[in-house]
Amino acid sequence: MMEIWNKIVTPKEDKDVLEKKKAGWELKTAKLKTLMFLLAFVAEIGIIIAVANSYGILGEGVPLGAKVAVVDFNQEVTQEYVNKVIKSLDDVKKNEEYKEVLFIMNSPGGSPTASEELSEYLKDYTKNKHITMYVQGMAASGGYYIASAIKPLYANKNAIVGSIGVIMPHYNLGELAKKLGIEEDDLSAGEFKKPISFFKKLGEKEKTYMKKQLLMPTYHNFINAVASNRALSLQRLLPFTEGKIYVANDSTIQGILVDKIMVLNRLKQHIEKNENQEIAFVDVMPKDPMGLLGGKIDMHLNVGDITTAKLK
Repeated sequence: MMEIWNKIVTPKEDKDVLEKKKAGWELKTAKLKTLMFLLAFVAEIGIIIAVANSYGILGEGVPLGAKVAVVDFNQEVTQEYVNKVIKSLDDVKKNEEYKEVLFIMNSPGGSPTASEELSEYLKDYTKNKHITMYVQGMAASGGYYIASAIKPLYANKNAIVGSIGVIMPHYNLGELAKKLGIEEDDLSAGEFKKPISFFKKLGEKEKTYMKKQLLMPTYHNFINAVASNRALSLQRLLPFTEGKIYVANDSTIQGILVDKIMVLNRLKQHIEKNENQEIAFVDVMPKDPMGLLGGKIDMHLNVGDITTAKLK
């Protein structure tokens, strides 16, 4: 009987048990909420850091010490992209930890004005820091225009180089326009204000005008720039300026378009040996969250607003 009586819980005791259980659950819930908040906070910080790092906001995040700045030029040559490259190289110039620059060319070409801007910038830059130029996959057209600015020019033996020439594509959409009921009805003053129309073929007068005023001057500027950059006479260079592309180890272009054949890893070892110390190779270009190539590869030089010229 006594044992049964001891097992009986009074209402007051039952209430105390419930209160203790409730307090325990509330404590566990509070701890769980705190843990979830901390996890969410850490995740949010991680996302912010990842996004900031993708835009290059946080810098390279490499150990202190001697560094070589790596510029992987892997896009079409546009003024916007060239401006980004110049901005990154300006920052490198101010940082004494960077001993030199390794410029890796992987471009099919682009704007002639942007090519000229970067070519001349790189030549001036060498007054402050040494630049090693390496063609990894392609230095064609405007890409070669830029790469030729630095000597010696190293290249992977399977890289494509050259494409020295100019082309201006033109498409006649006249027949399609007729089917769609579209007519051209421009107003202009001056005989050559609008030398090109996408609604008709180019006449001989317009072809002669565009070739004389645009294509040939751009072509001559390109050839003269490469000849000057490579310390070559025009006579020696001209056979290689007909728009042809070459594999970098082609024996006919050695000492003309390319100086030394080497893979990137050995080139880095060569740079490290010359510096006589351990080197950190640091990519200094801001990352593009949408992809490095932006989905567009095109061998062309954008000449002005009225047309597109191609270096080939």
